[in-house]
Amino acid sequence: MITFRLLEAAAAFLIAGALGALITARRGRRGAWVSVVAVSGAAILMVASAVRAFRGGGDPEVSALPIRALGAALRIHVDPLSAVFLCLAGPIALLTTLYSVEYMGRFVRDGLTKYYPVLLILFLAIGGTVVTTDLFWFLVFWELMTLTSFVLVIFERESREAHRAGLKYFVWNQGAALGLMGAALVLWRRAGSFDFEAIRVSLATLLDTAPVTGHAVLFLFFFGFATKAGILPMGTWLPDAYTAAPTSVTAAFGGTMTKLGIYGLLRVFLHLLPLGPATTIWGIVIAVAGLTSLFAGTLSALKQDDAKRLMSYHVIGQVGYMFFGVGAGIALMQTDPLLGTLGLVAGLFHLINNSLYKPCLFLGAGAVEYRTGSRSLSALGGGLGGVMAGTMACSLVASLAIAGVPPLNGFTSKWLLYATGILGAESSFLLPVAALVAMFISIVTLASFVKYVAGAFLGAPVVTPAGAPPIRDVPATMLAPQYVLAGACLVVGLAPFAVLRLVHQAIVGLPSMIGAPDFASLLGGSNTTLALARDGITLASWAPVPLTAVLLILGIAAYVGLQRAGGVVTRRVPVWACGEEENPAELRYRADSLYRPFKDVFHGMYPRMPVVRFEFPDFLRRTLDLDHWLYQPLARGTQGAVRGVSRTHVGIPQVYLLWIIIGAVAVILTVLLVTGGAP
Repeated sequence: MITFRLLEAAAAFLIAGALGALITARRGRRGAWVSVVAVSGAAILMVASAVRAFRGGGDPEVSALPIRALGAALRIHVDPLSAVFLCLAGPIALLTTLYSVEYMGRFVRDGLTKYYPVLLILFLAIGGTVVTTDLFWFLVFWELMTLTSFVLVIFERESREAHRAGLKYFVWNQGAALGLMGAALVLWRRAGSFDFEAIRVSLATLLDTAPVTGHAVLFLFFFGFATKAGILPMGTWLPDAYTAAPTSVTAAFGGTMTKLGIYGLLRVFLHLLPLGPATTIWGIVIAVAGLTSLFAGTLSALKQDDAKRLMSYHVIGQVGYMFFGVGAGIALMQTDPLLGTLGLVAGLFHLINNSLYKPCLFLGAGAVEYRTGSRSLSALGGGLGGVMAGTMACSLVASLAIAGVPPLNGFTSKWLLYATGILGAESSFLLPVAALVAMFISIVTLASFVKYVAGAFLGAPVVTPAGAPPIRDVPATMLAPQYVLAGACLVVGLAPFAVLRLVHQAIVGLPSMIGAPDFASLLGGSNTTLALARDGITLASWAPVPLTAVLLILGIAAYVGLQRAGGVVTRRVPVWACGEEENPAELRYRADSLYRPFKDVFHGMYPRMPVVRFEFPDFLRRTLDLDHWLYQPLARGTQGAVRGVSRTHVGIPQVYLLWIIIGAVAVILTVLLVTGGAP
């Protein structure tokens, strides 16, 4: 019961914080700090419950709020897989809420009643989704997550783009939720219960007796989770929604909500679905969908000029890496348990790494917009590094991490993903080809983030116009979350062993992971070196700390021995072009010009995504406009009635006496009508 009480207290913190923020939202930043305190308490309790699960102290399943007619109840259980997502959701929620204190300060005058309360309920829904073992309540929390995130996407109500993005997000994700509900209802009719174990038996029976219906159910699950994760073509909502939402919300989405699509896949295909031919088929489908998305999403990101939109397309690309690893692992689990487990561990580890560097990148882009009012890399023109050194340093670390540059955390997970593909050559020649595609896309990722860092931070220092306040770095409450996330990228990159052991524990704890190898057989038993072995032969190894130390020593030696000893002098001269001096701004190589030859060569390979402009039809807008047809007529009628009554106050006693008589007669007549004249 201890774990249940911890989660119960965490939910109480979030609900109380939402109510407190609702009450104090119009009193400056009080609502913000109330939310920070509430989320801090909830985050600590969520991590504490996760630690108990990892240590084997997770309590048995606890049931509450039974709905006997449906065979449903709020069943709560934290296993190691749930613990992984709780360890991500709690800290990311705290960091993004802290960042919001200053970032959302510009909206204080308009009131933040539609921000902090909704944000805290979103975190509650995310936590509830990963700890329930009842499919009915899983869908309840999933729907709550969809509705609250929709409200946050359209937070800037005056923005037409936000309305379009919100409607597009709502249509896609509500359609996905309906698919999940349809799959759940089919299984519930056979099982008579929404309990995960009953659903597992029902799904196995359905695949044996009615395979077409069984695969249709699995398709609905895949469609629902892939849509939430942002896999193409269902994920076309993602760039618009992520760009429209406040940056603090976008960071929370990228660090937590989108990742629940992966959680859902693991729950269905390795918990509810027993190992069999269906797992192989759907593992291939998941891997192919991931490979398509990492290719198309990352290439699309390279073309973007808006910093947030660039990063949003990279969400699609990075989720593609996760789907590729998870899908390959599911497909290989029956024929090659060691390689299948490696793919699953790599996919989940990449999810954790992405939850560190992706929010850091979004927060950095938000800091740039906060100080400059622009997200256009071409308009910024670089030069912010000298005045926003902290933001630049964190953005640089996160950019190198997402590109897979050692020794940062992104390298280790990508290395494991590539190894899964290359070592899987015996199972299918397509796996090494997929690994090569993933390597190529990693280079494209590096190119696009060189574009981001150069377009925002590098180049000649920014010169502010006369009389304008100088640009400086963002406040501490916006910098601290970036420092924490960037530091985590470095720490996990240098010491991935503890995190990988927890990931392995989460994967092998799933019911269908029978025959999975232990950690030592998979990645070696060392705390300094990861070793991939096959039949007792070590094929590859990665020792982050020793190799990083060697690189640092060589770098310092090169700097001291060549640059310092050689007395290299830096001199600044005017810019010359065609024999005469030119304005540096005229010759600056802006972000929109970077990689133009590359983009021209690959022009035919860029995905052509249809642009669908979602707008509310006029009749629907009029129907939903409660102010127009309900509130305003009621207000006008009430005001007219009040003015009519006020005209009776003429100051003549006889008139007041007349109104008393009329009122008494009206009361008597009403009583007679109601009672039918009975005494």
